[in-house]
Amino acid sequence: MPVFNLWLIFSLSFIVTAIKERNLYAALASLHFSDRIDTILYTEIVMQEKQKIILLGLGKVGREVIRQLNSCALPLEVCALADSTASVVGDPLDIQLIKTSIHAKSQGDSLATLTDAQPLQILSNYFRNGTIIVDTSAAHDLDWDLALQKGCKLVFANKNAHAAAWEQAAYLYNQPGIRYESTVGAGLPVIASLRSQLASADKITRIEGVMSGTLGYLCSQLEAGVSYSQAVKKAYEAGYTEPDPRDDLSGFDVLRKALILARTAGWPLEERDFTVEPLYDNRLVGMPVSEFFSLTTFLDEIYAQQVEAAAKEGRVLRYLAGITPQGGRIDLQAVKRSSQLGALQGPGNYFAIHSQCYSPIPLVIAGPGAGIEVTANGVLNDIIALLS
Repeated sequence: MPVFNLWLIFSLSFIVTAIKERNLYAALASLHFSDRIDTILYTEIVMQEKQKIILLGLGKVGREVIRQLNSCALPLEVCALADSTASVVGDPLDIQLIKTSIHAKSQGDSLATLTDAQPLQILSNYFRNGTIIVDTSAAHDLDWDLALQKGCKLVFANKNAHAAAWEQAAYLYNQPGIRYESTVGAGLPVIASLRSQLASADKITRIEGVMSGTLGYLCSQLEAGVSYSQAVKKAYEAGYTEPDPRDDLSGFDVLRKALILARTAGWPLEERDFTVEPLYDNRLVGMPVSEFFSLTTFLDEIYAQQVEAAAKEGRVLRYLAGITPQGGRIDLQAVKRSSQLGALQGPGNYFAIHSQCYSPIPLVIAGPGAGIEVTANGVLNDIIALLS
């Protein structure tokens, strides 16, 4: 056989292998050195290898995921978008329809208002082997059994499924085709670090830190001399809080993150295993949000006194979560101003993972714990991980 033909067969074999392994850089590099290979054939192979994306939830994070996906040269194409009212589908989904859907959601409309809207039940027709379903919604009680049976892979920014009762959530842990990095710490690699430690037989003993960008921002404002009522209002106006700030101030969001971290570490804890101190009292329960804001001044003096008392001891207030195999505690604590926790500012998160290997100095992961772009980027990184 002529030398050229052998070389051609080898080159084609290498490219096909590289594409199957999702190593497009290697495949492209081969093409660069092989102008004799038909690039049309290569393009056809790449198109056949594209994986489908179904995106549930088109809020700020979901829309940013689409934007970031469009900016990356990845072997992916969107086949469905859905909110709580309807879906739009295609194989692949028309680019103009994606743009129309994003515009509608950004204007506060639902997908059900679109002429191309389809019932949510039609989504199951697009559950195929290798399809990646991304959940950036706030939905509860979604059933993932059929998707997993069909060979779909799952990426979560939505915390609800992983923080549900252990009996319901257990099957979502320790599966290579399920990733949920953005449920904790926005895009910080906390879940990935825990998984890596466990895979290397390291034994996790304790996890602690600041796990809410919203409450981190609030504590920084209090430290700067801003009153509690104004700090809550500023956090709300900056987009750090939920539409009802009490969803953050209650500590429940931190509790969900703590449950996810504990379960990832191998501790099947439940909500009842934690004590949680909310950052408001019973006088502000069960009223409309507008009334809540008008009454937060009740707590200005209480928190001002706590800030002052901590400052006299060279300390600052931080909303901390501590997790062990037996349970956890989530509350406001005074920490040394000179410590890493004390130096944390704004919506920053801080995770200290204590283990058999990382002792007495823990593995520390710190960075932005809130923000649309970093959360969406965490989702994108999970999608990329499922391609490899």
